[in-house]
Amino acid sequence: MPVKPWPAPALIDGAMGTELERRGARMDAPLWSAHALVEAPAVVRQVHLDYLRAGAQVITTNTFRTHARNLAAGGRAHEAAALTRLAVSLAREAREQWAGEDPEAAATARIAGSMSPLEDCFRPADSPGSRAGPEHRAMAETLAAAGCDLLLVETMGRVDEAAAAVQAGQGLGLPVWLAVVCRADGRLLAGESLDELVAGLRGLAVQALLVNCTELTFLPAAIPALVAAAGARDMLLGTYPHTGHAAPGRFVTHAVTAAAFASEVAAIARSAGLHLVGSCCGSTPAWTEALGQELYRETGEREAARARLAAAVPRRG
Repeated sequence: MPVKPWPAPALIDGAMGTELERRGARMDAPLWSAHALVEAPAVVRQVHLDYLRAGAQVITTNTFRTHARNLAAGGRAHEAAALTRLAVSLAREAREQWAGEDPEAAATARIAGSMSPLEDCFRPADSPGSRAGPEHRAMAETLAAAGCDLLLVETMGRVDEAAAAVQAGQGLGLPVWLAVVCRADGRLLAGESLDELVAGLRGLAVQALLVNCTELTFLPAAIPALVAAAGARDMLLGTYPHTGHAAPGRFVTHAVTAAAFASEVAAIARSAGLHLVGSCCGSTPAWTEALGQELYRETGEREAARARLAAAVPRRG
């Protein structure tokens, strides 16, 4: 069954980690993007604001590396809740500042609380799988209490941890979105199909299902598989791929220009009837702006997309 399309999809922001690094923030193991919360919170806030100015309707908290397991490697496990709350506050402050510039757009902007895999997102074999539930629950509860509008379980590479994280987000009064990484054949990194993923989510409330941090060239396989797997389930569908390409012995961060990326992603979104579109690693606010220009060609489309998003995801405070 084809997706019931929105006239134009809502626009998710772009990368946080690589954008912080581009702006000079420290970005090394084991804390990665969490360093900026300790050392450069103003830069984090500015990244959020710049994405809003570029047209993003959803901004994502800098919490990809604030779960206690990751912070423990840097001796900061006891700061997990505090850093997560700080990350949400910075996103909310950016939205408040944006309200002074564009009240209408700010009123419909939503904040997604990022929940990442507990281990390296590109090594699904290292995942604790279904045993990850309690750790994800701690993150979900902290994000919800801090004032996110939705929970974004993202960059998942295998079904069991994805389902455990989604389960952890249940009952907190927030919509839960799930984004997974796909291979060239349209399957998850661990080799499972998107049909298996949807089956693994049976009985769980999932408002949106997306493909993220995936090569642009993989989307022609991944997006039809996503649409087919979702079937008649009442879910929003979307994608926010990264900007790179794996080459022999190296990784090319920007395999295409922002304009070419935007044109291709927008074409895929229109063809599949996607509801949510953005960009991932390597992108900047300029990429978000380019996507908006491609997605909203007709008068009123951008405003209509904002209104539909606002109706689907109530704002908290």
